[in-house]
Amino acid sequence: MQTGAFALAELRGRLPRLTYVDGARQLKADEWAMALLMRYPGRGQTAMMLKGTALSRGVARGFAYVVAPLGGFRGTILEQDVGRELARFRVALEEAERELTGLHEKAATNIGAVAADIIAVQVLVLKDPAFLQRISAKIEQGRVNLETALDETVNQLSEAFAKLDDPYLRERAADLRDVTRRLLQTLATKAGTPVSAIPDGAIIVVQELLPSFAVEIPAGRVKGLVAERGGKTGHAAILARTLSIPAVSGIRSSTATIHNGDALIIDGTAGLVFINPTKEVVREYERLERQIAARRKSIQAGSDLPAQTTDGTRVRLLANIGKSADVEAADLCDADGVGLFRTEFAFLIRESFPSEDEQYEILKNVAEKLHPRPLTIRLLDIGGDKPLPYFPLAAQVNPSLGLRGIRVLLQHPGVLQKQLRAILRVTAAHAVSILVPMVVDAGELCQVKRALQVARDTLHLEGYRLDTPLPVGAMLETPAAGLMVASLAKEADFFSLGTNDLTQYVLAADRTDPLMEAYYQPAHPAVLRLIAAIAKSATAQRKELTICGEMAGDPLFTELLVGLGLRGFSVAPADILEIKARIRSTSVPRAEELAATVLALDSTAEIMSVLQGRERPRNSALEAIGQVRDPSR
Repeated sequence: MQTGAFALAELRGRLPRLTYVDGARQLKADEWAMALLMRYPGRGQTAMMLKGTALSRGVARGFAYVVAPLGGFRGTILEQDVGRELARFRVALEEAERELTGLHEKAATNIGAVAADIIAVQVLVLKDPAFLQRISAKIEQGRVNLETALDETVNQLSEAFAKLDDPYLRERAADLRDVTRRLLQTLATKAGTPVSAIPDGAIIVVQELLPSFAVEIPAGRVKGLVAERGGKTGHAAILARTLSIPAVSGIRSSTATIHNGDALIIDGTAGLVFINPTKEVVREYERLERQIAARRKSIQAGSDLPAQTTDGTRVRLLANIGKSADVEAADLCDADGVGLFRTEFAFLIRESFPSEDEQYEILKNVAEKLHPRPLTIRLLDIGGDKPLPYFPLAAQVNPSLGLRGIRVLLQHPGVLQKQLRAILRVTAAHAVSILVPMVVDAGELCQVKRALQVARDTLHLEGYRLDTPLPVGAMLETPAAGLMVASLAKEADFFSLGTNDLTQYVLAADRTDPLMEAYYQPAHPAVLRLIAAIAKSATAQRKELTICGEMAGDPLFTELLVGLGLRGFSVAPADILEIKARIRSTSVPRAEELAATVLALDSTAEIMSVLQGRERPRNSALEAIGQVRDPSR
């Protein structure tokens, strides 16, 4: 981390290849940032520019509000503080044991014996004398605080367990880590930062942007987000885009470097964070913000126009949402309905599974606000980067390739039944369909349909009259599903194409791993050719296909996707008007010509060159910030 010209020199060549406009000259993002800060170099050591990963587009100016890392400070303590740390340890153990005991009872009742046994093992770990003694000894003899003692102990034990020959014992390291995480969460809760305490207009700075934290941020409350960790296709980043909050991650040591009250500017398009920027830099971004506002106003004027190409082909333009409040944002953009309601976010903000009635009320509220427009509800999609703290899954070496989506639900029919019953009750008055995540073969859809019939039968016995059909769709987000469209069409009423997971599985690049960012390329020829094949097959089977991944909300790809045969887009509400403007500016023949050109290319670089060449000339820095795209996405 450096300041002034040294930092800029180091950044050259590493900034994303975006196109900005400075006067009459078009500049790449690195050239633009260099020109900006060379013109206005920092005055003193407090002004810094840091480079990270762009998560959510836009510009935000405000003051920093630093959320303490989980469990707070790590470090040494004085001898007189040992007693205090041991007392904190006892309190944290008691609280964690109460939580685990409650979870054990709920798991046994709502999920089954296997889940209850997992919790029981963690209770035993929490009471293990050797484990507890190690931590106490580190506090007493090593003179470190509780958080440090917990970290050091679990790291040492995990390394020791990993060397054991017995696979069962090796896996117990995961239980140790989970118990430690719970203790740290208990400590953080007692001295942490609830979302309600964050001042209006703040830019939040965190170690990691977690879905359970992001989902609690009220719309309009926070100006921006800065994180040390978190991928651009993670669900927390998706939430930030849904809320139209500019966000940047990959800012190392941000919670230590940035202090409460620091003036910040974050550029969510170039992935830049300015700490205590100079007056000249502030004026430059004020100018850009004014131009962004003007652009938004111009496209807002077309919000009531249909999403159709210049030759009259209509495209369905739907919204992706995660909570009831997002419907209002979808309304402002005149969405045709909701193409993806992510139900897991209602689970993430609770300490236990929501009841059937609670789920019903949430879904009914969304459906009522949308009525008579359609609502597509994705079944609970947990696992991978969306763990539920009260529903621990067995340790997995690679969660992205493990129990996720429908695989979890089919192994826990009680959880599935509650959700299906809640959804069926909503169909009595509203147009609803369900979407099954992580499908790989038609047999999974058959199992869901059987579970759906069980739920319908039991509700009938209880006096409900639910004769309205409930369409069942399949998410196409694995290569297997993409190659099996014709077979899946025998059971699926419609399809939804999830490009985030599809890209990671086609390219074997974990989308949540920062080290894989260079390999996670939606514009890779293999990804685009598979999308083209899926669209062709869905059309041949006469099944409705909607694309709902982050690629769908990126205007750089809009014309190409239309050319590949997509006629339904489901995107974050904040992206709807821009995607509509792009659809209205092209024709199907023009889009198909672009698609034919792109599909004949053999490299991502060639494809990005063609797509960027199609971007209409920019005449203001506004469109640079608001519309250009990072080709690495």
